[in-house]
Amino acid sequence: MRKFFVIAGFFLVIICQVLGQENRFESKKSFDDLINQADRLKAESKYDSALVIFNFLKNKAELENDTLNLIKSNLGIGAVFFLLKETDVARDYYRKLISMAKLINDSSYINKGFYGIGGTYQVDGNLDSAFYYYENTLPYFIGKNQYKDAALILANMASIYYLRGELDLSIETSLKSTEFAKTSDSPQLEGSNLRMLGMIHRVKKEYEESQEYYFGAYRIADANNFLKDKGEALYGLIRLSRDQEDYDKVIRYYENYISVLEDIYLKGENDQILDLKEKYKTASLELENEKQKRSTTIVLLTSMALVLTAFVIINVIDQRRKNIKTLAAKNDELNKQQIDELLQKQEIASLQGVLEGQETERKRVAIDLHDRLGGILSMVKLHFSVVTESLSKDDQTHAKFMKASDLLDQATGEVRSISHNLMSGVLTKFGLVPALEDLKDKISQTGKLKVSLYSNELNNVLTAEQELQLYRIVQELMSNILKHSKAKEANIQLTKGEDSVNLIVEDDGVGFDLKEVNKKAGIGLTNLKARVGKLDGNFHIDSGRGAGTTISIDIPITND
Repeated sequence: MRKFFVIAGFFLVIICQVLGQENRFESKKSFDDLINQADRLKAESKYDSALVIFNFLKNKAELENDTLNLIKSNLGIGAVFFLLKETDVARDYYRKLISMAKLINDSSYINKGFYGIGGTYQVDGNLDSAFYYYENTLPYFIGKNQYKDAALILANMASIYYLRGELDLSIETSLKSTEFAKTSDSPQLEGSNLRMLGMIHRVKKEYEESQEYYFGAYRIADANNFLKDKGEALYGLIRLSRDQEDYDKVIRYYENYISVLEDIYLKGENDQILDLKEKYKTASLELENEKQKRSTTIVLLTSMALVLTAFVIINVIDQRRKNIKTLAAKNDELNKQQIDELLQKQEIASLQGVLEGQETERKRVAIDLHDRLGGILSMVKLHFSVVTESLSKDDQTHAKFMKASDLLDQATGEVRSISHNLMSGVLTKFGLVPALEDLKDKISQTGKLKVSLYSNELNNVLTAEQELQLYRIVQELMSNILKHSKAKEANIQLTKGEDSVNLIVEDDGVGFDLKEVNKKAGIGLTNLKARVGKLDGNFHIDSGRGAGTTISIDIPITND
C-alpha cells in the first residue's frame, strides 16, 4: 500500500510539471497550507487522501533539499500510519524525522518524534515504554507553551491510567488535557478527551456525568464534521444506554451511528468523485485556453495524468470499502485488550498478597532459627564446655569433645547466617545501602559476575518496608542476571531525587527481545511488577538481543 501512495504522489508531481507551473498541484497554496489540508483530511479519517498529499510534499522537500519541510511531511506520514495501526512503519518515519531534527538542532521536532514513538508502543500494548516516553517529553512541551502537543501526551497518559484501572488519575489527567486542548484551539482533541471522560464515568456507573461528556463530544464532532469522532461518540452513548437498559435509546443511537458510517464510507467517496469531476472541468478549460500554445505531446501527457488520477481515486474508494469490514473487529479487539489489562492488574494484586505472605513466613522462620534453634545450640555448647574443662588434655575423649565443640560452632554460625539471609540481617541492622554492599561482595566473590554499586546519601527517606522491597527487587534481578544473561559485569545505581528514589540495574549480557518477554510474561517479570506496584512505583526495561539490559525503577518518597 505504501508503494501505491508513493507512485500516486509521483504522478501528481508529473501533473504539476505538465501543466506548466511548479505549484499547480494545489494552485497557489504554500507548503504549510498543504500540510494543514492533509491534517484536516486525516482528522476526517480520509487517510489515503492525506497520505497522497504528505507523500507529494515529502518528494517536493527532498527535491528542494528542504530539511524542515521534509521533517514536517515525515511527521504527517508517521501520524497517518499510526492511526492505521501500522506501528512498525510509523516508528520508522518517526525515527527518520528525529535524525533529521538532530541535524538542524530542532528540539521541538525531536520531542515530537519521541512522543510519536511512545504512541506506537502504546498501540502495541507496551504501556510501560509508552509512559516512559510520555513522561520524558511532556515537560518540554509545557515549558515551550506548545499546549496542543502537551494535551496529546496527557490524553495518552490518561488512556494508560484507564487501562491500569487507575480511574481517578485518568479523569484528572483527561481534564488537564482538555484545558490544554481548549487553549491551543484543538477541537478534535477536546472531543477525544470528552469521550474518554464519558467512558470512565460509564465504567464508574456515574451515568449522568457520562452522558454529559458524550453529548459534548458529539456536539464538537458534528460542528467540525469529524465523522469518525461523531461515530465514536454515538457508540459511547449506545454502550451507556445499554448499561442503563434503555433500549429505545440504544436503537435510536444505533440508527444515527449507522448513518454516520455511511457518511464516512459513502458520502466521503462521492465528495472525492465530485472533486475529480471539478478537476476534469478545470483541466479542460485550461487546455482550451492554451490550445494554440501547447503541443500534441503535452495534451496527451495531461490526459494520461488525469486518467491516472482517476485510477488513484478508484483504488482509494475500493480500499475504504475494505476498511468498513474490519471496523467492528477492531472495536472487539480493543474491548478484549482492556479486559486483559484489568485481569492482569488483578493478577498482580493477588501476587502482591502472596509476596507479603512470603515475607511474613521468612521472618517467622528466621526468628525460630535464631531464637529457638540458636538458643538450643548455645546451651549444648555450654554443656560441652563444662565437660571439656573436667577432662585432661591428654585424654583422647578431650580431643573428641573439642572436635564436637568446633562442629557446634560451625552449626551455630550457619544458623545465624541463614537467619540473617532470611531476615536480610545487614539490611535490618545497617540499612539498604550496606545490605546492597554486602550482596555485591558476596556475588563478586563467586567469580561468576563482577558487580559494582554506586549510591548517594538517602538520608533515611525510605521506610523499612520500602527498603526491604527494593532489596528483594535487586536480589531478583541479580538472580536473573546470573541465570540468563551470560553477563560478565553488572552495575547497581541507587540515587535520591527531589521526590523519588531511582534504582538502575544494568548488565553487559546477551539481552532479550522485549516483545517476546511481554507476550510470555514469566513469573520473574510478574514478581517484579508486583513489588514495584506495591511501592506505587514504575519501571522501564531497555534491552535488545546482544545489547545487554538496563532496568530503571522509580519509587516515590512518602512525606508523612
